[in-house]
Amino acid sequence: MAARRLRVLLLCHFTGSSAATIVDHIEAFPSFSSNQYFVLSNQGDLPNWLDLSRFDALVVHYSLVVSYDTYISPQARQRIRDFPGFKAAFVQDDYRWINDTVDALAFMKINALFPLVGAEIMDLVYSPDRLPNVRRHTVLTGYVPEELTRRLVPPFAARPMDVGYRARKLPAWIGSHVLQKWQIADRFRADAPKYGLKVDLSYHERDRMYGEAWVRFMTRCKAVLGTESGASVCDFTGDIQRQVEAHLSRDPSASFETLRSLYFEQEDGRIMMNVISPRCFEAASLRTLMILYEGEYSGILKPWRHYVPLAQDHSNMDHIVEILRDPVAAQRIVDAAYQEVALNPAYTFRAMVGLVDQVMAEGFVESMAATKFGYTEAEFNWRTHGAERDVSWLLKVSAPTGIASQAVLGDLLVDRPGKVPVTSQPDRSLPHKLQISCPSGIKVLGIHLHWATPQSAASEGEVFLLRRNRILGAVRFGSATPAYYSYIPLSPDLRKADTIEIVFAKYHGETKMQLMDVRVDSSTLPLSERLRRLRRRLGGIVLYRLTNVWMALPMAVRSRMRRFARSAFETVFGRL
Repeated sequence: MAARRLRVLLLCHFTGSSAATIVDHIEAFPSFSSNQYFVLSNQGDLPNWLDLSRFDALVVHYSLVVSYDTYISPQARQRIRDFPGFKAAFVQDDYRWINDTVDALAFMKINALFPLVGAEIMDLVYSPDRLPNVRRHTVLTGYVPEELTRRLVPPFAARPMDVGYRARKLPAWIGSHVLQKWQIADRFRADAPKYGLKVDLSYHERDRMYGEAWVRFMTRCKAVLGTESGASVCDFTGDIQRQVEAHLSRDPSASFETLRSLYFEQEDGRIMMNVISPRCFEAASLRTLMILYEGEYSGILKPWRHYVPLAQDHSNMDHIVEILRDPVAAQRIVDAAYQEVALNPAYTFRAMVGLVDQVMAEGFVESMAATKFGYTEAEFNWRTHGAERDVSWLLKVSAPTGIASQAVLGDLLVDRPGKVPVTSQPDRSLPHKLQISCPSGIKVLGIHLHWATPQSAASEGEVFLLRRNRILGAVRFGSATPAYYSYIPLSPDLRKADTIEIVFAKYHGETKMQLMDVRVDSSTLPLSERLRRLRRRLGGIVLYRLTNVWMALPMAVRSRMRRFARSAFETVFGRL
């Protein structure tokens, strides 16, 4: 059992356009955990600079599909497997690629799993035979965004829209359960004119909203429609998805009933994954009335107390409209949902993170502890967020004649998978000096030093900034405490240097100083480098758009085009 604060790496993927539920879930860990979290948004291979041995534990977030090489490459899975610390994983969309997901989790030797499936079907989906000794705990699709509960929102009667709704039309192979997502909108829209209701209902991708736009939409609506999330088909092998997509590529107009009878009639409803949607927590927090199809809602929402239950055949529309037209009755339900759901500590991200902390503490043993000093926040943040300022690869590093390991110093600025070059300087050769030549267009902000061990780090030294062989100034640096990383900031008047000399005068160790890496930040870049980065950025945007188009194509079309697409990708993007 962990008796100290653990250093935990959270592997995830998010961008500026990611849904708020994903970002809130990720940010909850460093915000609420009693452990120290380091968040790394990443896809594919793990970066070469990342040293897993400096962490006690690792969490794989559901924003990374563990079985997809695009999200976690085979090399990354191998590095996670070799990591001796405590390992946990979150999984959503449990209904698809089940066998591949379980295989990936087993290969990475996960210690704890946090899926959406309930205890009653846990063994059917995540077999204890295939995942022995794995702690499994059900979590929710989302939690209460506490910030929304503090928002000032218009009262029920003052909201201009009667009923709003946004969803997406999901693939048929997920099962008949998902038909509700679009049927509720079509049927309610058809009934609305008869009752004089003002509605804004859509399940088209073009009408989806995120962030503040979604919050504003919710607070303009007296009520929102909703259904349970989940699926009624569990596709263990992926065969159902492939067969349905192949059929649709031949016959795009095939009905759901046809597809169901041909490919998944026996599976539809055999294992039900019906859970509460994150939208329910948002509605409760923003004090918006919920009109929902009858369901279980993970045992959290009660009909007529927290939401207005709509029959799936819409036979009780008269009653629904009565509630909408009665502000007192509607407000009573809204208030109950706000007080008993939105303000309930059990449904907060804080509670979810607390569960993870508890499971980690119970499963952690000291043999899992990091074998090296951990990252400091400054070092990790620079590694993950400061790369745009890194101009190290444009610089030339050298050492004056007579300094040991001169041949190695030229490799200090090169990342090598699985091998980090180290320059070792024996005590008798102190002081040591490195010289860095800067091309025109560089304005140096600071210097990052990375050491093989804290004990081998320099404890005292000086940086000289020169321009045309004339000293602009000098900056002393030092640290009384051994550390893997140190940063030397430079004042604005020293940033136009064309040469940097770093002199190491003392170090913490007894026999040698070991410098692993030198990195230099700049506030400006040469024109050639700015153009190169612009090409890469534009290439990334184009690639993102093309990927969306590619994923929208039927499976049969993608199969026929795969070889051509790969060749075109390598030709175009290989040059960026």
